[in-house]
Amino acid sequence: MSNDRKMILLVNALVTGHHEAAWRLPDAQPTRLRDIAYYQEIARTAERGRFDAMFVADFFVYYPGVRYSPRWELDPITLMAGVAAATATIGLIATGSATFASAEEIARTFATLDQASAGRAAWNIVTNGEPQASANFGQEKPVPHAERYARGGALVEDVLALWRQGPAGALGIPPSPQGRPVLVQAGSSPQGRDFAARYAEIVFTAQNTLSDAQAFRSDLRERAQAYGRDPDRIKVIPGFSPSLGASDADARQRKAALDGLIAPEASLAWLAGFGVDLAGMPLDGPLPPVLGDIEKFEGIKSRFGVIAGLIERERPQTIRALLNLLAGSRGHVAVSGAPETIATHMAEWFEAEAADGFMIMPHALPGDLDVFVDRVIPLLAQRGLLREPTSAITLRERLGLTLHDH
Repeated sequence: MSNDRKMILLVNALVTGHHEAAWRLPDAQPTRLRDIAYYQEIARTAERGRFDAMFVADFFVYYPGVRYSPRWELDPITLMAGVAAATATIGLIATGSATFASAEEIARTFATLDQASAGRAAWNIVTNGEPQASANFGQEKPVPHAERYARGGALVEDVLALWRQGPAGALGIPPSPQGRPVLVQAGSSPQGRDFAARYAEIVFTAQNTLSDAQAFRSDLRERAQAYGRDPDRIKVIPGFSPSLGASDADARQRKAALDGLIAPEASLAWLAGFGVDLAGMPLDGPLPPVLGDIEKFEGIKSRFGVIAGLIERERPQTIRALLNLLAGSRGHVAVSGAPETIATHMAEWFEAEAADGFMIMPHALPGDLDVFVDRVIPLLAQRGLLREPTSAITLRERLGLTLHDH
């Protein structure tokens, strides 16, 4: 491992936190989810903690779980413009659809965010396959999985061409302070990996074991090299959901208490969105032998596979046990422990080249992010894994990403 390699840290600012029951905690702030100041506070905390970027997702539809817990409402690009005004260095990763949007819309919107933030914008490229989202955009049925990536690739090429034209083009797209916004992608299926290898500079992924994460990162780097790209210019970022406590036992107890607040219907609805339909089955009954048919599922196939792999590895005996297992991590790796335990896990994965950094998915926002910044960040810094605090520079400069690949 290169001595100058530093850990990338991103924070996923998902409503009141990634645990389905976080909104029920006494200090939760669900009434602030439409308040731009709430997200500005999260971003400033992350900035104080040397995080490289903040991420806001968009699914273009309300999943059924909205009946049982808060869901996302605000447009992420507009939200990020407000966050840019309250911060100086943190990158701004917002979701834009390569299925529902035009190249002109994506190019101009993200170039504007990049200009407004002095070069901190990143486009999280998604190819949507949820039937409800497709219906919202006038499609009778979702675009098939393989076809979505072909369409997505064509749209990315068009967006890149528009960014190269810049102000000289017909749209008069504002110039990018960092050359162009950073490209982000999260597919882990074979088609998704190939798409990421061609275009992405940051790749989100859900990997639950060190060996799986090492294999995924190695595979992606090999695919990128096959496309003529420098593999060091593609950063693999697994999701990581920590449950922090004063001790390992305290952290496990806190996680169990949160699990006890779950409305099971919310978790069942979330699972249904990934092709695992357990509705109507007894919560304390056994898991069915077959969760669903991944070949017929047109949604996020990689998450379906992650859930199936987690079940095979952890062997939860009941549906309720599965819901508790997924609560907070949503299929990503989860660790309960004291700050030293959390920091050691992150260091091991990073130093074993299983990850170039992590997408931190706090169980409860904003409190868990404050604790992470105050108690885990100093331990990572002591190990020499983090960049020194920097003045205002572009996200691309911060991550050491060049434009030679595209």
